[in-house]
Amino acid sequence: MKRLPIDIIRQFLNAWSDGPEPLEKAIRDLFRADTEWVNMGLSKTVGADEALALGAKFEAAMGYSKILVETLHIAAHGNVVLTERMDRLVAADGREVGAFAIAGIFELDEEGKLLRWRDYTDPSAVAAIHGH
Repeated sequence: MKRLPIDIIRQFLNAWSDGPEPLEKAIRDLFRADTEWVNMGLSKTVGADEALALGAKFEAAMGYSKILVETLHIAAHGNVVLTERMDRLVAADGREVGAFAIAGIFELDEEGKLLRWRDYTDPSAVAAIHGH
C-alpha cells in the first residue's frame, strides 16, 4: 500500500464536500466489487453501484444536493480507520437541511481498497431530518 490508510480515508471523506460527481468518483476509486457498506440497523450494500443507488435514494428522500463532512476525529490502527464526523446535508440553494453525528469504521485491503465500511448513527436523528 503506497498511501497510509488514514490518508486514503481522509481524502475520501473530504471528496464528499465537493459534490455528487467527485463523491461518485471517490466511491468508484475506493470500492472493490465486494465492498460492504453497512449503515448499522438501516441498510447494507455490496459494491459501488449498490452504494451509489442507496445514496441517490437517500438524497432524493432527504432533499439535499451534497454532504459536507466535518471530520471531528480520525485514527488508524493497521488497515483499520476509525472516524467520528458530522455529516451536514446541504440543499442546492446552500441551506443546511440537517446534520447528524456518525462514527465510521473503514477496513482497507493491502492495495488500499475498501473491504468493509460500517457507519453508526442515531436513526432518530436521521428520521428527524427526513420529517422536515
